[in-house]
Amino acid sequence: MDGKDEFPLLVETWADLCGDISDENFTAACRLHLARSKFFPCPAEIITAAEECRPVCPAIPLPAPPERKTEGIGYIYRDAFRGDVDARSFVEQLRRESERYTQ
Repeated sequence: MDGKDEFPLLVETWADLCGDISDENFTAACRLHLARSKFFPCPAEIITAAEECRPVCPAIPLPAPPERKTEGIGYIYRDAFRGDVDARSFVEQLRRESERYTQ
């Protein structure tokens, strides 16, 4: 088998092994490998380098923003339960804001 016959097989093998790596990530992995080694890489080395170049996504969700302290919230709830219109609208606004963070 000469070089002409080997090249398409080599391209097909690399495409099969590295096909799930994006072009941008593949290029970054090649650059990383070239910075570390003086030899031509094998697909396994590129796959390993691509994993290192991949952006890190947190496995757990980010924490909710810290709760805002509202001075006198107990008095506001008391007044809302007693029928104060302003206090009820304020409590409703707080409820809507908290729903936005829990969805």
